[in-house]
Amino acid sequence: MGSSNKTQDIINMKYILLTLLSMVAVGSLAQVPAAPTEMSALGTRSWIKVTWKDNAINETGYKLYWSENRKKPTQPGITLAPNACSYYIEDLKPGKNYHIWLEVFNGQGSGKCLSVRGTTATLWKLEATELAELKIVPSSAAVPKGMQLYWHDEFNDLLLNRNKWTTNYFSSLNYMDMESKKEMLANTLLQPAYMLNGKTINLFVNDTIPDRLFTKKGNQKVSSIQTYDWRTNENLLDNSKGGYFEVKVKRSSSGKPKGLNTAFWFDSPGPDLRYYLEQGTELDGIQGIRPKGQVFEIDIFEYLTAQFVLHGHVDEKGKFLHNIATHIAEGYDHINQWVTHGVLWTPTSIKHYINGNLIKEYTDKNKIFSPNHFMSVFLGTYGSEGNVNMEVDYIRAYNWPVSKGNELPNPGFEDSGSLIPWEGNGELAIGAGVKGSTGLRLQPGQKVEQYLYLDNDAHYMLDYWVRGKGMLRVNVFDVAMVSGELSNLVKSQRSVVGRFTKKSIRFKSGKEHGKNKKTVKIVFENTGTSTVILDEVRIKYQSE
Repeated sequence: MGSSNKTQDIINMKYILLTLLSMVAVGSLAQVPAAPTEMSALGTRSWIKVTWKDNAINETGYKLYWSENRKKPTQPGITLAPNACSYYIEDLKPGKNYHIWLEVFNGQGSGKCLSVRGTTATLWKLEATELAELKIVPSSAAVPKGMQLYWHDEFNDLLLNRNKWTTNYFSSLNYMDMESKKEMLANTLLQPAYMLNGKTINLFVNDTIPDRLFTKKGNQKVSSIQTYDWRTNENLLDNSKGGYFEVKVKRSSSGKPKGLNTAFWFDSPGPDLRYYLEQGTELDGIQGIRPKGQVFEIDIFEYLTAQFVLHGHVDEKGKFLHNIATHIAEGYDHINQWVTHGVLWTPTSIKHYINGNLIKEYTDKNKIFSPNHFMSVFLGTYGSEGNVNMEVDYIRAYNWPVSKGNELPNPGFEDSGSLIPWEGNGELAIGAGVKGSTGLRLQPGQKVEQYLYLDNDAHYMLDYWVRGKGMLRVNVFDVAMVSGELSNLVKSQRSVVGRFTKKSIRFKSGKEHGKNKKTVKIVFENTGTSTVILDEVRIKYQSE
């Protein structure tokens, strides 16, 4: 994932050595050393963290060995201090299985070995232990009830997890700078300065590191991590269906830095400017695909004022003109204070939160700013001729849980304890649903609707269960980007009789560019004269 930075390696090794030294304690000698217990391995594409439960008695140290095969190496292993309980094995090959042995010893000889297998997987997965911790310690009140964690980094390791982040800073606006573009393509981009202490990550710039400005014409050094790599076109976070994203940060500066900035932001991906340029624009053979009025960048905060910005206006020559919208929240102290910043991105809205409080929302369904494709997530510190720091406690991403092939959030009206993310005037009916579950009661004239992202140009089956007497109308609309204009994909009006009956409707989503998502709107309306109960609404992909 990019070239190694010598300065950063020194910083990381310094922190690892300090951590290991802090574990040193004097142990008493014994005839037979006791073995450690509960050994485990957490692997990323570049390192494996080996952890064990130290018995804290009868040993003077450990020896650690590893190999790509099942045979324990004969050469001396890594010697670790007594009472050590973890070690990072670095510079490993990605996508490999490694066999690891931990041996305890004392002055009388070696004791029993423990062994474990670690895999340098290239994809991130949610660890059960971390998930359990996060269920105990909830995030801010801004997380929509019913959403679940699907990606995060607590920065609790001493090395950066390269399954989640790349250190090759590059954005849409950098593409126009030929020197930066050349460095990106040659894999020689300047690497960030950061420190991990086992609890947080500190992204910083100062007079020493990074060792130069990011561009010759600029006034900023850049220390940033992000979830998309422009050179390899690798996306480490599929957030194409939006969700709620939150960070907890503490930011500060000293001196009088030029180009001072700290930011948590989203940017359109590459591998070229197709998402930056507007539809109908062509630059150097690149066809723009972004509809006019849709954002190409979301700054949840930038500068020390924590300004929120939606960027989107670009001319036909690729020059950035101005933002679509911006605001600054009053009454918050951001300097050297821990503050949580969040954004809720849905198919039709963008909402901004600070410390769990809604600051401003952009929810006009006839002026939709929301992107319909994944966005690269950045955490960055910028400036020169002074010190700028941004310490990050965590970053967490939440979305609606979906299961068994269903792509519709809150299908049984039970996930959020309310209608959300459905909208309308229907009422929850506890115990009235299928098999005594919660259903939705629609009185005559009432309706509910939901906007959601689906794959474009794809076949889907809409299933639902309904009971009562009367008529139920079902519409599936194609939603135009930005304008929100509706086009009917399918319309069905059916009578409802007696007990619960399953109904099905087949439809095809509208066409979009590449892997971009298509926004659709589902509407259920009681057009009869009696009450109906709706439940278990499902939308599943169908092969042609």
